[in-house]
Amino acid sequence: MNTDEHRSESRMKIFLHLCLSVFICGSLLGCGGKGRQAGREPYMGPTLSMYEAVQKINANNSQIPTLWASLDMDVSIVDDQGKRSNEVLSGNLLYRSGRDLFIAANKDPVGRVFELGSNSDVYWMSIIKVGPDTAWWGHYSNLGKECSQTIPIRPDLIQQVLAISTIAEDFNQLPAPTMRFNNDADAYMLVWNGKLPDRWVAVREVWYDRQTLLPRLVLLFDSNGRVLLRAYLERHRKVKLDNVPESQWPMVATSFRLYFPDSGSKLSMHMTDVALTHGAGSRVVPNDRSFRFDPERTRTSKVIQLDEACGP
Repeated sequence: MNTDEHRSESRMKIFLHLCLSVFICGSLLGCGGKGRQAGREPYMGPTLSMYEAVQKINANNSQIPTLWASLDMDVSIVDDQGKRSNEVLSGNLLYRSGRDLFIAANKDPVGRVFELGSNSDVYWMSIIKVGPDTAWWGHYSNLGKECSQTIPIRPDLIQQVLAISTIAEDFNQLPAPTMRFNNDADAYMLVWNGKLPDRWVAVREVWYDRQTLLPRLVLLFDSNGRVLLRAYLERHRKVKLDNVPESQWPMVATSFRLYFPDSGSKLSMHMTDVALTHGAGSRVVPNDRSFRFDPERTRTSKVIQLDEACGP
């Protein structure tokens, strides 16, 4: 091969390499391929300070101390034996600020087949009469310890995905938030950082739309930076407030697509109705009874206490 042919081949290899790099970059969320709409230029205009953005987010979320919703669910659960169960369900979601969360879903004609719950003390999940027919539960005080087993879907992570809690405005309080602006995605990216004995770690990342300050993407990480849960939030809707003009009603996402990389479990939730509460008088939910758990009343053939090895 002569010198000119060699140079021509080298230039062709470089050209192909660059084309491949551009293609790969365009396919990744961080390069703007998924974060930016096709044909839309990056946003280069003015943006809010971190404090201003958080104040606007909190103005919305502080009006949602509780939530009731009816929902449709597509559940794909991988249990501790690696067996996958797929179900199409319908039910309700109940939330109260703090750690309180309860999701119950039914399958015709079987009835109640799925529960996911959390309160200040314990967390649990039950798949009833179908699939593994198992209930998993444990104490928050042991969550993350070596003596505690994992649960297919952690309720506390689902609660974080709702992204309707307020953000502490003391930005030095752990986990400490930082913010950067993504021009390609036209979104504020808030990343919460925790402190380990030997280093700082990212624990949570939420992308908020610049124009609406509503959440679009939630990423939760383990101590090694691996994604525990990736969630896409869409179809934000207003939540009615009595005696408040509709223009001032808060908004929540009503469509959630969740993926748990470690287990391979997936969960899609689509809320069809949303309100602060449901019912009347003594039957208003959510209430304290909404978030109680009794392992003796799971109605499953198998009950696994995840932190039994941790002792009393």
